[in-house]
Amino acid sequence: MAAAQWRVRLRRSVALLAMITVAVVGFTLLTAAAVTARLDATGTVEANFRPAYDILIRPAGSVLPLEQQRNLVQSGQLAGLRGGITVEQWHQIQHVPGVAVAAPVAVIGYVIRTVPVTVQLGADLDPAAERQVIKVQPTWVTDAGLSRIPDGAAYLYSTRNVLHQKQLSEMRGGEGIPPAEEVDPGGGRRQVCPVVQSVGERDFIDPTDLPGRSSLTCVGGPGSRDVFGDPVAPVVTLAWSVPFLMAAVDPGAEAALAGLDTAVTSGRYFTAGERPAQRRLDGMPYPYDSLPILVADKPQLDARLELQIQRLGGAAVDLVRAGTDNRGLRAALDGQPGTRLATRTVPIDGPYQDMVDRLRHPFERGPDDMAVSNTLWLDRFWTVGPARTTADGDGLRTEPVPYDLKIWGLGADAGDSGHPVPMEFADTGVRGAVAAHPNITAEHDVQPGDIAMPDVALDAVGTFDPSLVRLGSALSAVPMDTYFNPGAEGADDASRNALNGRRLEPNANVSGLLSQPPLMLTTMGALPVIFGPDGYGTKPEYPEYQLNRAAPISMVRVRLAGTVGMGAADRERVRLVAEQLARRTGLQVDITLGSSPTGVTVHYPAGRFGRPDLAVSEPWVRKGVAAVLVHAADRKSVLLSGLVLVVCALAVLNATNAATRARRTDLGVLACLGWSRRQLLQLLLTEITGIGLAAGIAGTLLAVPLAAAFGLDIGWLRALLAIPVALLLAIAAGLWPALRAARPDPAVAVRPAVSAPSARRRGPRRVTGLALTYLARTPGRAALGAGSLAIGVAALTMLLAVTFAFRGAVVGTLLGEAIAVQARTVDYLAVAVTIVLGIVSVADVLFLGISERSGELALLGAAGWHDGLLRRLVVTEAVAIGMLGGAIGAGLGLGAAALFAGALTTPLLWCAAIALTAGVAVSAVAATVPIAILHRLPIAQLLAEE
Repeated sequence: MAAAQWRVRLRRSVALLAMITVAVVGFTLLTAAAVTARLDATGTVEANFRPAYDILIRPAGSVLPLEQQRNLVQSGQLAGLRGGITVEQWHQIQHVPGVAVAAPVAVIGYVIRTVPVTVQLGADLDPAAERQVIKVQPTWVTDAGLSRIPDGAAYLYSTRNVLHQKQLSEMRGGEGIPPAEEVDPGGGRRQVCPVVQSVGERDFIDPTDLPGRSSLTCVGGPGSRDVFGDPVAPVVTLAWSVPFLMAAVDPGAEAALAGLDTAVTSGRYFTAGERPAQRRLDGMPYPYDSLPILVADKPQLDARLELQIQRLGGAAVDLVRAGTDNRGLRAALDGQPGTRLATRTVPIDGPYQDMVDRLRHPFERGPDDMAVSNTLWLDRFWTVGPARTTADGDGLRTEPVPYDLKIWGLGADAGDSGHPVPMEFADTGVRGAVAAHPNITAEHDVQPGDIAMPDVALDAVGTFDPSLVRLGSALSAVPMDTYFNPGAEGADDASRNALNGRRLEPNANVSGLLSQPPLMLTTMGALPVIFGPDGYGTKPEYPEYQLNRAAPISMVRVRLAGTVGMGAADRERVRLVAEQLARRTGLQVDITLGSSPTGVTVHYPAGRFGRPDLAVSEPWVRKGVAAVLVHAADRKSVLLSGLVLVVCALAVLNATNAATRARRTDLGVLACLGWSRRQLLQLLLTEITGIGLAAGIAGTLLAVPLAAAFGLDIGWLRALLAIPVALLLAIAAGLWPALRAARPDPAVAVRPAVSAPSARRRGPRRVTGLALTYLARTPGRAALGAGSLAIGVAALTMLLAVTFAFRGAVVGTLLGEAIAVQARTVDYLAVAVTIVLGIVSVADVLFLGISERSGELALLGAAGWHDGLLRRLVVTEAVAIGMLGGAIGAGLGLGAAALFAGALTTPLLWCAAIALTAGVAVSAVAATVPIAILHRLPIAQLLAEE
């Protein structure tokens, strides 16, 4: 009997078979894809689970509220940490069971070193001019080109005549340098280029003062010599000053943690436990401590120098020849017009490399060069506090912090180029607590005639390349401020446009937002020399500015012994060690295992030299990302499988219900012939089970090649699971319709009764009203169609929101972004299957409605309704079902998504709105096939039957 029904109702049987087959194949492929995506995600997390260190220890009270609120670890704070961890606490950390490496970092402060930059002007001179003045205007360009900071101009007076300069060897003690004399061809002499005779305390100025940083150089023709007796050349000298952040590390621990020993590019690495060596210069009454240092061989600063070269007019020559006051002369030259000759650009790489070479070999250029470039003696260093920030939404806002720039040294308007302070210091600062720490030599007995020098010097034993240090995977990078600062990208469109796609990087303004990594490293053995009571003082002498002599270490990075994996046992082991570290030391202990970089928006106020107000994304670190990712992948895999199964089951339920309703008359006839309810139920379930079995076999045969096409390895065992899944799906979906169809009233089933309305009602006059009337007439069927669509829309909402929440669970972390990219294919495939099943479900409901109302629709056609009105009628019904089901589904999906994500956010609302719109659109598309059937209705035959 069941086989006969399959043959008689072949079209409906094939449709139901196709529906179950599609559902089973879709479920099999999507679950396989979801499992594969989960395994890929877990594999990526495992590969990037362990960063360069497992635990970060910082001084107590050094954590920002934002770090606690969002489970973050701040990056770039090393320069602002004035110690807080004692050497004894470091040794306690070393001896905690399970700790393999405890690598300390003790920030000392900024050491400023200056290198001369010569500008050759011979090619810019006019060979026909007897006398001329060339102006070189330096401009420092930084902040991704946004800041252009002018420096004091350098003037060159050049004459073809001989310039006679009195030699230093001819001068008496205490005699100042006299101006040069220009000797004309007739033997006449005239003093030119007056010099600043002396600089007193009243002459000390802001070291970034532009007039004070200008210079005047005079050169003559053949036979001219300078005060040292050397031939002169048309050259001006500028000063390029670089602040080096200096920090102390333990050689053995740093080699074990980061491989610093393998990053050495010249010279040698520190020896184990290396301490400063004591040396003495001839004539120096006391020895000095020579600190071993490693210097970064590449600058990590954004800086370049632009030089605009001009030839000033003839009035400038007259000013130089008539001037008697050097300061007044330079001020007068500043306003003179000129003709632009050239523009040159000097990148930082060349001067920086020259500076490193001078640090490595300070005696090769003689004592005079040491005085200019200041490469040997550590006469003082400076410390800077943390950036001053306030909470601003989910990020931070920095505030300008003014301070007296004379803390960097007292500038002197001497008319030369010895300016050992970067001009970037004149820009806006957001860090306060700037303090100078001069070397203390008062304890030495210095006699008249002795050489009084600082008792600490720098001994550059080698250079290192920060890019060769082991920093771990970029996806699990933890704060490694000791070696690099990745900069910050624009956090909004305005900032990204202003930066022109570049990153904001550290520069020489040490009070700016981004601090440079330590470019100069020494050993922990040097700490007693720096932080000892007779080492260095503090100015101003505020208590909070003092050197932390008792606790000089800023942070300790800890790596545990053995292999640490993602398992619960390993994570618990790390937690217990961190708990023990916190209990023993009382310090701030953060577990960085399983962390990943994430952006934190920081608002940076506008600078004084062109940089606008910026919102930048600083790369902080979110803790525990790996565990969140794995948990999210597990939840996502379960949700994807469950949602797809529910959508498939509802689609089959709709198709089965339509099939059994179409056989209502046949079942009524069988009931009239004496078939019992049990026999009818058995017949229907046999038909449904047979179709389910066939669908399972077809699904197995289709799943394997489709899986291969999509690159999924499901295997035959997983593919064979399609058969029991199809049987269970068919029986579960067909049981309720079969139970309803097995208990018909034979009379009603053969010819349904027409009940007269209880009250006279006004018929609908418009298409919309008639469509709603049809839906109200069969509320169960309409509810089934709306329910089918509601599940589809809910699934779509959830899949969109799951993708969002999956990424949102690790907001912006690099590891989370990598996992999200892997998971998107599965998401989109699931959405596509959901939409297809929704279309089929709604189309089936509309088709059944047209079949049952075919006589009424024929009557409307005979009454003058043209095809356009009939199409509008069907589309209106579809849209009404879509709006009802879409609203319910979007609401359910939104609630579930909010529960999944932990909050109801604006992006989730957008996901629900998109899904609702898609639901209505799907309903309209689903009306396409029923409308095509509507055109083939035999109107004459249907009217005759009516």
